[in-house]
Amino acid sequence: MNEKELPESLRGDNISEETKSLISSLSCNKDFLGKIYKTTTTKDVGNTWLKALTIALFERLNNTSSSSDALHPLQSDNPHGLAPFLETILYLNSSTPDVTKFPSPRLFSTHMPLHTLQEPFNDSSPCKILGRSQTCSLYDQGCVDKILGCPFTEKEEDQGCVDKILELCSLRNLSGLEINKTGKASNNMHHSVFFRKGEVGDFKNHLTPEMENKIDMIVEEKYKGSGLKF
Repeated sequence: MNEKELPESLRGDNISEETKSLISSLSCNKDFLGKIYKTTTTKDVGNTWLKALTIALFERLNNTSSSSDALHPLQSDNPHGLAPFLETILYLNSSTPDVTKFPSPRLFSTHMPLHTLQEPFNDSSPCKILGRSQTCSLYDQGCVDKILGCPFTEKEEDQGCVDKILELCSLRNLSGLEINKTGKASNNMHHSVFFRKGEVGDFKNHLTPEMENKIDMIVEEKYKGSGLKF
């Protein structure tokens, strides 16, 4: 696809100079990220769940008992803390952060446009990009283990490893963990906000009728002529 055909938020001409500098400074060798690089967004229940799944998949390789909820990293930190963001955490105070403190395989997140990462992390790179794309999320999330290069063995499937990880990473279980009920992220955001329950019509508890009408008008104006109905 021609860059001009991309949504405005994904085009290179819409990237700030700070972001361009960050992208150009990213190392491409295996010593930097080890095995894994993950691109996603934040403040989203779906992405919190996807991060938890990715963390659990890798942790099972390091600790055969970690597929249960006992002594698991997800019990001591929020998924966003275990997969820190490049922009707001890793590169916030240094252009050459020390990543050796993160165990391999290293898992990071970013909100940078995907096409900006294709050159640093090409096919020859040991790093992998796991995108949170709404158009292919149902497919990708169904085979995350294969995409990351750590598929379940037949023995693991027979032993119920898949079901244990699904239970560990279920929103019911994650939202009930003490760390996610009372903990805070490095930016002082409560972990509990990542597990907000979405209900149809709940916006009426947070928005005034005037705010509701204004949002409706903006959406109608922005999507006018697209064929979409709201």
